[in-house]
Amino acid sequence: MPSKYERAIRGRDLYNYFGNRVVESRTGDLVVAVKVKPVDGYVRSEGHMMHFASQQPGILAPKVLGCYDVEPEIIATVTDLVPGESLDKVWHSLNSEGKKSIKAQLKEQIRLYRIHSQPYIGRINHQETLNFFDRLHFNFMGPFKSKEEFDEWCLARVKSPMAHSFWKHQLPKMRAGGSGRFVLTHGDLSARNIMPGTSW
Repeated sequence: MPSKYERAIRGRDLYNYFGNRVVESRTGDLVVAVKVKPVDGYVRSEGHMMHFASQQPGILAPKVLGCYDVEPEIIATVTDLVPGESLDKVWHSLNSEGKKSIKAQLKEQIRLYRIHSQPYIGRINHQETLNFFDRLHFNFMGPFKSKEEFDEWCLARVKSPMAHSFWKHQLPKMRAGGSGRFVLTHGDLSARNIMPGTSW
């Protein structure tokens, strides 16, 4: 018998990975993708970030059509459906020219992401972001008003006094020559999240 999580949205499963479920669904004549997640593994700012990215010229991201509470413990984000198979499924069947083309286009997408900056570290509208140091859990950090505030937060996590001292002196050197801008990034740029289509 399907779980409450599986029953929340009906349709063809496109993707199901560690609680990230994407279902093909239909609203009238429109075919959409519905990302279904339990509330303890999702925050609406993820949808806000995807929507922001989709509105920037040249960035290939699905347009967010809405974010809804389906059940008390389940959130659904509705987006445009991106047709095709994910890169992890098609990469090994591509010839060298196809791979070269995708690499060049990914490089351009990353360049376009990095054009967009904001004066703090965090998600848009001064929202906290996922704690990338704690990838196995769903914890957050920030927002941080400055590089120094972020560095202090990072250094507070270092337990060894010797390592703390080492990194405190290394961080300014590592930042020398950088732009100092806080740029847009992709939270999970992996082959399973890239959908090569006819334009790739």
